[in-house]
Amino acid sequence: MNLLEHAEELINEIQNRLEEYERSNEESVERIHDELEKQKNTAEEQIERINDDIHRQVESSDEEVRRLQSGLEEFHRKVEEQVQKLHDESEEYSHKIEEDVERIQNRIEQSRENAEEQIERIREQIEQNMETAEEQIERLREQTEEYRENSEERVDRLREQMDEHRNKTESHHSVNSHIETNTRAEEHPITDKTRSLIKRFNTDYNERHAGSTISNTYVLNGVEILKYSGKLLPLNELDEHYPRNEWLQTLINKNISIDNLHDYCRYLNARDMLIRIQKKPDVWTSELFGIPPTENWETYQEAYINQLVDPTKAPHP
Repeated sequence: MNLLEHAEELINEIQNRLEEYERSNEESVERIHDELEKQKNTAEEQIERINDDIHRQVESSDEEVRRLQSGLEEFHRKVEEQVQKLHDESEEYSHKIEEDVERIQNRIEQSRENAEEQIERIREQIEQNMETAEEQIERLREQTEEYRENSEERVDRLREQMDEHRNKTESHHSVNSHIETNTRAEEHPITDKTRSLIKRFNTDYNERHAGSTISNTYVLNGVEILKYSGKLLPLNELDEHYPRNEWLQTLINKNISIDNLHDYCRYLNARDMLIRIQKKPDVWTSELFGIPPTENWETYQEAYINQLVDPTKAPHP
């Protein structure tokens, strides 16, 4: 029993560590997301500053263009007044202004292209950082999955050890039960009535047993005493603990009437519950089914079988 408790503690510890590891991974993912959000905000601020610089440069350039255009208009007025005198000079000056305007426009275009390149680089850097973050998240998930698989393997090994320990215990009980049934067989030889029941119902019982499932919960004074569900125990296990011919003969000797297949199945399946209760000493002392409390298995087993005689008190597997 200490080994089972120790194994359950190990399972709980592994599960707790797995939960802690998953929480740690979630915190790491959250930190990565926060860092990405900060980088995104920083990039957006940089983009905003660049756009503001471009806007200021454009405004400054527009002002300079307007000023030059205003000068050009003034120059044209002077040219009109002194056409002949300033004709050559006006052409040169006009050409110079156009070059200045073109140069300014080129600078504006270059600034816009540089700004777009910076924005593109920032976006690429953000995408690269997001890809790196996703790779880190994927690695964390893989590590979590690997840790979970390793934990499940350890849990499976512990359960195998528990099953091995339980099988050894059941084997010991099985030997004792077999000795008991052999003794009873000598005291109560198999009668023709028992053989007739087996011949009449055995095939149908075997077929019905293969597809039978159970779900039982027993509560006494508001406390759950016994609960189990699933398929019935295998026939070979039932027959090994309580050979069916000896079990039926014991019931017949107690004047229990088995008149149909339903009765036959119910009384043979009573072995299933008895085997399960054998592994739960707390039930022996619980007074479940009106059986007086005892710490002796043979005493409890005999009382359980005696309860089958009274349908109103009989346990129903």
